[in-house]
Amino acid sequence: MKIAVAGLLLATMALPTMAKVKTAKFNVNGRCARCGQRIEAAAKGVQGVQTAQWDEVSKEMVVTFDTKLTSKKDIQRAIVAIGFTAGKMKPEPGKEKKHDAGCKGGDDCKE
Repeated sequence: MKIAVAGLLLATMALPTMAKVKTAKFNVNGRCARCGQRIEAAAKGVQGVQTAQWDEVSKEMVVTFDTKLTSKKDIQRAIVAIGFTAGKMKPEPGKEKKHDAGCKGGDDCKE
């Protein structure tokens, strides 16, 4: 009985530290598969992000993350930091993504 009570007490104490996983969606203004790789890498570089997938056609980003470690805004900030608009967040003027030659006018670029 004492062991069961002690186990229950330990399990209850551990609950507040357990991960709370959330999925969020927002638009990111990438242009091609190369942009997508950069966007996903920026999101995955944020501590707590478990998955990040950007859709080239819809421009929609879907991220799954631990809310105890990060937030949707933190992930968006990481994407904005590399020059893309994420949700309503935009890079500072002059810091917008400068597309490389493989993207701008390249075969894998849709725009």
